Amino acid sequence: MTLSELSRIPSAHAGILAPGKWFRWRALSWASALFVFAALVFVASLQLPEWLSLSVVSGYWIGIILPLAGLAVYGLAVKLCEQRRPNEIALRHAPRYFLLGGLVGFAFMALSLLLLWLFGLNDVSRGHWHDAFHYLVFNAYISAVVEELAFRAILLRIFARMFGPLPGLLISAVLFAAAHASHAPPLALVLLVINGGLLMGVLYMISGSLWLPIGAHIAYDFTEWSLFGVGDTDGYLVVTPSTAHAAWLTGGATGPDGSVLSALVTCVLIVMVVLVARTHSLKQT
Repeated sequence: MTLSELSRIPSAHAGILAPGKWFRWRALSWASALFVFAALVFVASLQLPEWLSLSVVSGYWIGIILPLAGLAVYGLAVKLCEQRRPNEIALRHAPRYFLLGGLVGFAFMALSLLLLWLFGLNDVSRGHWHDAFHYLVFNAYISAVVEELAFRAILLRIFARMFGPLPGLLISAVLFAAAHASHAPPLALVLLVINGGLLMGVLYMISGSLWLPIGAHIAYDFTEWSLFGVGDTDGYLVVTPSTAHAAWLTGGATGPDGSVLSALVTCVLIVMVVLVARTHSLKQT
């Protein structure tokens, strides 16, 4: 059973995504409109508190509520324009998928760091853990919810409808990396295609639920920035790349996921996820 056969990506065959004349033009226009909406939600979630000179507490509430409101508006748009239930954001299985995704995201970062530490490519020491909740909301939660909405529920899903699951997965993974081009070196972008785009995309594909990659994305970012302290000393740990080795091995300033060894961890996790999904699918049949 191939990955395409395991795919549970929600698909619409009515409304704006109905087969027929101008299908690809309609699909691309719809994807673009939804993506722009997600981008506006992302910017507003991060910047609205500052624009309105809100208190710190109000800023946190804005950062928490706006991404969820974005999901709700997306669900309404799908129901009205695609004439289907937005099962990808259904709450019935959300807690289970969210926790499972969190385990995957944490496992990726922890195993990547462990591998680098065992090979003497990263030094690890205790940090001074500060601002964990701020990191959770503004460095992990907002980007996870809105980016997974944009790149998985919108781009991956609609491109999969247009070209098939695997092309949709690859296109969305490349676009996901390209969106981070302004603050990542070329090698890190290539690795982001694998570690971010493909890993999160496969989680979405095999579950059909956005909550699985959202959980993984939150754990991925929070573990890297707050627990491992990549880029500063505010983390529970401070991870320092070895200066005796090249950045493509140590990860450099990017962090453990900037090392080529992290791609090996991703490949192992993807294989494990696919095998579990295949076993579960066979048991159901």
